[in-house]
Amino acid sequence: MFVTTAEFLSQHHAQRQATLQIISAAEAAGHARVAETNRQVAGNLDKIITALEADEPDDKETATGAS
Repeated sequence: MFVTTAEFLSQHHAQRQATLQIISAAEAAGHARVAETNRQVAGNLDKIITALEADEPDDKETATGAS
């Protein structure tokens, strides 16, 4: 079982950007199934990114030691 953490947010953002490019290319080429599959991937990445960003402590809290 793999559980991601905020440490990997930059990778998730990069994967989301790459996925959006795949969707655009697939739509331009008329590959509806590839576009739809990757829309699901993008949606899952959005959920992951949103959850990780919500769990990430603010810089002020980290600097002051507050939790």
